[in-house]
Amino acid sequence: MTTVGIIASPSAGKDVRRLVANAGSIGDVDKISIIRRAASGAIEVGARRLLYLDDTRHLVERALNGLLKQTEHTVLAERLDIPILGNSRDSICAAEALAKEAVPAVLVFGGDGTNRDVTKGWQDAPVVPLSVGTNNVFPLSIEPTLGGAAAGLVAVGEIALEAVAERAKVIHVDFEDRENDRALVDVVLTEGSFIGSRAIWDPSDLRSAVFAICEPATVGLSSIGAVLANIPRNKASGLYVEMGESDKSVRAPMAPGSYETVGIITHRALSLNEQVMVKGPGVLAFDGERDHVLADGQTATLSIRKDGPWVINPIKTLEYANKNKYFQIGL
Repeated sequence: MTTVGIIASPSAGKDVRRLVANAGSIGDVDKISIIRRAASGAIEVGARRLLYLDDTRHLVERALNGLLKQTEHTVLAERLDIPILGNSRDSICAAEALAKEAVPAVLVFGGDGTNRDVTKGWQDAPVVPLSVGTNNVFPLSIEPTLGGAAAGLVAVGEIALEAVAERAKVIHVDFEDRENDRALVDVVLTEGSFIGSRAIWDPSDLRSAVFAICEPATVGLSSIGAVLANIPRNKASGLYVEMGESDKSVRAPMAPGSYETVGIITHRALSLNEQVMVKGPGVLAFDGERDHVLADGQTATLSIRKDGPWVINPIKTLEYANKNKYFQIGL
């Protein structure tokens, strides 16, 4: 059976930025609608098995229950047999399980953090990342029906993955004293000695950053880099920035509806595989969320490599399908 994987984050769109900025909340009803629309697109083009992570709020299950009653096709909805803990480990384990199944396409519903977790579980996963969170840079803002159809077209073998997808960049972080980690958009050294609230919202905390993506039409930490240099997700380069008190600064939309002034000490372009060392004390944030404490004198080495997930381009996929008359009947 043609299989499409589904991973959804129940926590996307519910962080501290709802309190300190003008970000809106995304409720379960909205998420269920997004998942249902994407699944309908996948089913329309031939997906007959949907292998999904049963999240703590049963978003996918609720979305598919309503959808499968409406469709005229015979579709198997199957839960992944993994324990659910209600944290980021769920998405990592789900990605690992889908990798073992060699699922040809995966729909990921969430923000940068969710996609980072999927990458940690399956680094070269074939994904259609659909935006659900707040400061989303990595996932795509596209009608979910079309994203689901793109995933389905690749899954059924109508279009080769390599023809419509590209490997994403990954920021690899190598530590001296712990397991290495990675990010998809940015790794930022912030002031402090404990993680606290994971989301970053105070610009005075920022010290240095490595950006893999700096696109002008985005909100979040990467918008700081975007003011300094335009680095699309498919460009083989990155950006290093040191921040702090300076007579030079940028105004950047660090959260929805909230521009902040950030002092810029220096910045420079980074080549792929070029190494940058950051030194504590401080806290390293991965894709906008604090995750690792560096004690005074501790170091981490960062480098950008183009060895991440295969990101399926829905527009290119549908162009191929239309060119091959996939949706035409009797013409």
